[in-house]
Amino acid sequence: MLYLIIEVHDPSYKEDIYLALQSIGVVRATSIDGQNISAALTDEFTFFTGFFQSDKIEQGHVLFLLAQVRTREQVREFLSNLREADVKIDTEDILTVTAVPAAVTFSSDLGFSEGEADGD
Repeated sequence: MLYLIIEVHDPSYKEDIYLALQSIGVVRATSIDGQNISAALTDEFTFFTGFFQSDKIEQGHVLFLLAQVRTREQVREFLSNLREADVKIDTEDILTVTAVPAAVTFSSDLGFSEGEADGD
């Protein structure tokens, strides 16, 4: 089992990303809104930022999607599906994907899993 972490840097693609997740069998995921701190720590982050939000800080918005997948192949298929949908993930800063092996997981839909990801 793998814990899939997707950082969506360009929220205009979130529907494409949701569809790509659904196409690999992900039926349960969590989304968290966040901000890239590098944007908040630039020279534009001043005392007046609370009054006037700059474009630079707005561009630092990040959406995190968290899900469990069974195999690395599902992650590859997710990326392939985005490419087929003409989402330019290889040339534009749209997302970052990380898959972390989970030691132990449990959910009602996937059951109990222990150890490395199944398959390659």
